[in-house]
Amino acid sequence: MQRRGFHFSIRQYGCPPGISLVEVVVAMGIASVLMGISMTTMHTVLRAERETSKAAWLGSSFQRFSHLLRADIHAAVAVRFPAEGGTEITLQQPDNQSVTYRIDQHQIFRVVTSQGKEAHRDVFYLPEGSDARFFEQQRLHRAGISIEEPDPLQRVLNHKKNQSDQPGRPAVQELSIISTIGHDYRLADLKLKQPEIETNKTE
Repeated sequence: MQRRGFHFSIRQYGCPPGISLVEVVVAMGIASVLMGISMTTMHTVLRAERETSKAAWLGSSFQRFSHLLRADIHAAVAVRFPAEGGTEITLQQPDNQSVTYRIDQHQIFRVVTSQGKEAHRDVFYLPEGSDARFFEQQRLHRAGISIEEPDPLQRVLNHKKNQSDQPGRPAVQELSIISTIGHDYRLADLKLKQPEIETNKTE
């Protein structure tokens, strides 16, 4: 008794050919590489956007702080330093009103006091790692603030250039705001014109 052989052809019924395990591994490897590149790019873009937004926010805060500090110093009739180290300054203004600036780490508080009661409070922010202090130049009758901010670009360049175990001095950029006490420039346009005196020429 003979047995007839049974033959099954994949192409005969239109079924696609099989995929080898090597092809699956290669495809998964390529997909993993592309996914890693995409995630890295998205992380870099989001970090750059976050740093840009933070820098713009800090710049706006510092610009407003600079404008208010100059105006308060110009309108002051006296300056007092209640705290040691230049972390606090009080600007006495007319009508029993005073403005106190206080430095707390990377924040600067501005408190307006009128007749012994707090009337207004502002908070300004500096980059983390900043070192600020108030000072007074009595001989020039001026006051201001000196700020040392860390320079992120120089810090990254120095870290790439010198990767040593001993930490070096961080790169900083110095900023200063100096104004004359009691010289309100808002009243500079109100100049009194002196009357002209006519002189008769005698021959």
